[in-house]
Amino acid sequence: MKWYLTVGFTILVMVTTLLIRIPIPGGGYFNFGDVVIVFCGLYAGRKSGLIAGGIGSAIADLIGFPLFAPITLLAKGALGFFAGIGKNYQGLMRNLMPIIGGILMVVIYFIGTWIMPTFGKAAAVADLVPNLIQASLGFVGGRLLYAAYVKIEMIK
Repeated sequence: MKWYLTVGFTILVMVTTLLIRIPIPGGGYFNFGDVVIVFCGLYAGRKSGLIAGGIGSAIADLIGFPLFAPITLLAKGALGFFAGIGKNYQGLMRNLMPIIGGILMVVIYFIGTWIMPTFGKAAAVADLVPNLIQASLGFVGGRLLYAAYVKIEMIK
């Protein structure tokens, strides 16, 4: 994969994370960054998914929620990495790898929120369902975007 595509995907993840924010009760927000992370992984592979997901999302957090930037770097990087592993598979495994990445993302956020002194166990539990919804929407949106890309490429 060309380095400039990874840079472009990193910027696109950051912009889609910052552009549309839907606040949730626990203090975080829903965004469309995960859709781009899953698409990037499936399109460009695990290295680009890791870099774009982790760095793009962490930069967005530095702008809005700097305390979470290190956790986001790990969580979204894991999502992109596992989605990127799915690039090399067909059928079930292509779907399973981004799902594993999404689950790992939720687990990292859960543990990271729990161990933060300013948040703790209650915040981690409160954010669990919104994070599962975010991961699910990111998976569905990213897969749909990738399917649309494949259809367009087939028409060419």
